[in-house]
Amino acid sequence: MLTPAFHYDILKPYVGLMADSVQVMLDKWEELVSLDSHLEVLGHVSLMTLDTIMKCAFSHQGSIQTDRNIQLYIQAIRDLSNLTFSRLRNAFHQNDIIYRLTPEGRWSHRACQLAHQHTDWAWGEDRGTVGAASGSPEPSAVPGNHCSGTDGVIKMRKAHLQKEGELEKVRSKRHLDFLDILLFARMENGSSLSDRELRAEVDTFMFEGHDTTASGISWTLYALASHPEHQQRCREEIQSLLGDGASITW
Repeated sequence: MLTPAFHYDILKPYVGLMADSVQVMLDKWEELVSLDSHLEVLGHVSLMTLDTIMKCAFSHQGSIQTDRNIQLYIQAIRDLSNLTFSRLRNAFHQNDIIYRLTPEGRWSHRACQLAHQHTDWAWGEDRGTVGAASGSPEPSAVPGNHCSGTDGVIKMRKAHLQKEGELEKVRSKRHLDFLDILLFARMENGSSLSDRELRAEVDTFMFEGHDTTASGISWTLYALASHPEHQQRCREEIQSLLGDGASITW
């Protein structure tokens, strides 16, 4: 159902956005390395991949890598991962009622809340972008309107897309993001996703889309640092691809 979101034509415009996010991370590394020869990369790479997914999947404007508050979301994701593995090793914690009464269960609940709050913040930013483009006030900007977070923005984006028309008409006007693809998606029975299903897809994509990628990139960097000869081969290959350019294109 989500295969169209990963079509070549959809992914091509993202290369430049990815390169921009990487460049922000590299600029930070240059400053940090000048102060200390050792650098813990996982946190920085996590910010970079989260920044990338926000830009590519949700049309977020600007960079979140310099926002200190984002560290709370990154830490919440790490905590949830650690707590999940810890729970799997404890037979008593398999019961949801018992687990919720434990310190780990309460910690897990707080971490989940933080993760959802970040998603709501992301939707809030997206809401502002859509509102600016359409020239209409957003739900949160209207006094007395309590439509909040993801649900409010899903409704707003649906209305916005209905004005723009069918998928091909929308694609001719601007690049599609992940939410656009989800809203146009149809399941096997022909029905579209409900708002609850959309929220679940967004939360999963936000988490899995940045965390697993960050872990893979960090491990690759560690492996290359441990094997300088392979690092040099990779460097030479990249330089041959770049040529005189400063960034890789599609």
